[in-house]
Amino acid sequence: MTSTANSLSFLVSSKGKVLLVLNDFVYRLKKQTKDKKYWICQESVRTAYVDTNIDNIFKKSSGDHNHLCEPEVVKVKQFRSKLKNRAVQETTAIAKIYEEEIIKSRLSTRTLATLPLVQELQPGLLYARRQLRPVLPSSSSFEIPDSYQVTLTKEIFLFSDTLVGRRKRMLLFGSITQLEMLFDCTTIFMDGAFSCTPPFFDQVFTIHALKFETSFPCVFGILSDRKRITYQELFKILKDFAISINRKFEPTRILSDFESGLISAIANEFSAAVHNGCFFHYTQAIFRRIRALGLTTLYFQNSEIRSCCRKLMALALLPIDKIESSFHSLRVKSSTMVNQELHQLFLYFNHQWLVNIPLKIWNVYGCHHRTNNNCEGFHNRLNQRIQKSHPNIWMFIKLLQTEECRFRHLLLQMNAGAQARKKVPVANMIQKRIDTLYDRYNGDEMDVDQLLDGLSLTIAKQKRQ
Repeated sequence: MTSTANSLSFLVSSKGKVLLVLNDFVYRLKKQTKDKKYWICQESVRTAYVDTNIDNIFKKSSGDHNHLCEPEVVKVKQFRSKLKNRAVQETTAIAKIYEEEIIKSRLSTRTLATLPLVQELQPGLLYARRQLRPVLPSSSSFEIPDSYQVTLTKEIFLFSDTLVGRRKRMLLFGSITQLEMLFDCTTIFMDGAFSCTPPFFDQVFTIHALKFETSFPCVFGILSDRKRITYQELFKILKDFAISINRKFEPTRILSDFESGLISAIANEFSAAVHNGCFFHYTQAIFRRIRALGLTTLYFQNSEIRSCCRKLMALALLPIDKIESSFHSLRVKSSTMVNQELHQLFLYFNHQWLVNIPLKIWNVYGCHHRTNNNCEGFHNRLNQRIQKSHPNIWMFIKLLQTEECRFRHLLLQMNAGAQARKKVPVANMIQKRIDTLYDRYNGDEMDVDQLLDGLSLTIAKQKRQ
């Protein structure tokens, strides 16, 4: 009986009916009572039966089949059932699901020979996927079904659906566990993504919390613009929600990009927090300007030009009270050729980084967390999983639901003693060199010009990664 029970499995037919599989024979449900189910062979005419209890536990089989079993047919049915289940549960492309299941199923040559091609199965699978999803919206004004407002474990997920102004809709997703972590942590990261944003919205904005030296995604926002008022409304909603669950949303350190609307909103709503812009975004902004000014060839071919550009990037790593004087010293000590070639770059730096954006935001002296690359990596993960630009809203929310599930799994592992992912050796080496340079500077073993020179060389190592 044990071997028989172990060979029992189930699949779903193309019409959505549950079928029982036993020893490569397929049975359909004939009758069900309060505590028992009666199954009959699909092919045999009233000659072969299986009984299970109400929980589908095998009880007995009886009768004989009047036909031979066809293992290949059963394997194809099981394969198609798995495809359909994944197609309606996931956002993955049908072709990719097909390829992954082919690899996982390890089908025999005879079964593969009878298996329909992906282009034959795709129309039916896409239809099944559409049948289980609401009609695609034609604007940002649409109703969200209950199943899209909760996590996969049926807990609250859409915690805010509001209009900023009259027509700017903002959707905020996050489970209670995610929000509790966000409110309890002191260091948070913020970043926006755009290619994965659903139609009729402008960006996907995520907030991550640092816990166990690991970045956890806690809030998924679907926003209609990038204005200060929108970010402020988002932060106020989070503050109010924190109060409703007897917590406070008062991070002490925030890392983000250099978007002007976000910088203003953070300054207004979290005035006591230390707000740093992402060092990677800072260096990339300078390098983009180098390209825009047509200096790329000079940068790569002239070591004096390259050294000066890298020192501009390294200014963010200096003590804040040394930045302006070091910038002016860099210009004065540079050769006439460098000053001529980099004149527009120096003007840009002065206007953008010494006038427009406060030094305290882009200065990362003494900081071990200098970037929000964890957010960037998460957004890359979303893009890879969604596999298309601007997915429909239902597909995207389904993806967020699976990401919340992944969050719970990761948190469970960390609470059970798992360690944070180790930094790559190069990153550790760079950090050690930066720390050593700071120690030598603070111990009066080198002056600020030497410190800047040394830091610019670590920038060179980072840019080769």
